[in-house]
Amino acid sequence: MHMIAEKLREPDPKMNRFHLADVRALIAPGEPMVMAVEQTLAHGHGWSRSAAPVAERIAISIAGAIVCDHLSPGQRLPEKELSAALGVSRAPTREAMRILERERLVDFQARRGCVVAELDEKEVMELFAVRSTLHEILFAQLMAEQRPALASLIAQRLARLDALQHGPTDHYAVGSYLLNLSIVHLCGNRLVADLLTSIALRTLRHLRRGHATFPASVARSLHSWRAIHRAVMLGDTARVLTLIQERTDDARTASLNAVRAKDQKNH
Repeated sequence: MHMIAEKLREPDPKMNRFHLADVRALIAPGEPMVMAVEQTLAHGHGWSRSAAPVAERIAISIAGAIVCDHLSPGQRLPEKELSAALGVSRAPTREAMRILERERLVDFQARRGCVVAELDEKEVMELFAVRSTLHEILFAQLMAEQRPALASLIAQRLARLDALQHGPTDHYAVGSYLLNLSIVHLCGNRLVADLLTSIALRTLRHLRRGHATFPASVARSLHSWRAIHRAVMLGDTARVLTLIQERTDDARTASLNAVRAKDQKNH
């Protein structure tokens, strides 16, 4: 993913042209973060991860770089230079930027063009307020209609999360995020599922930052998943909803602190 940022800074794009089939090489195919981005962007589009259209493959690569902070908030993404670095025409690059704009990962600004979206406290508060409300609806419905499937899914992923907690915080962030995404896909309420998916990458961006800035938050996150699983097994919906709210509050606090820490460092 570092390659994207490097390419945008290099003066001679002819030295760094990629064949169309190599667009995904901007991020290692087995990179956990790109798997998370792929699964999110593929939702509802009807394409498989291995056969994504060109614009979506470009969007996947750039989104992964943004989520991992290899492309910094406020950094310009000039269409001409980016297309040259990728070795593609400007049309799919332009479409990729529009996909990322819908995901709120980039903004289009007057006289500056496309830039990586900034991170601020207001966005964190708004994002997690919406997420909290949607999660309450999601888990209440799953407890009423699909409790065995929910319990089984969490149990299957807990062993993986146990192993991930001892590795890089990014890997744990992705593992926890993919569990959340799988839970969303269990939901029969497509509106709730689509709304949660629409804010998923912005959520991942903040969660990754929160865990990276405060590694101790990983253990707390894993503890909460275990507690949620116990409550699901017991059929205690009220307890599940309380734990989900506490989990959202913890994630919001870690994300706010990460934004503040970054602001202090920049100043």
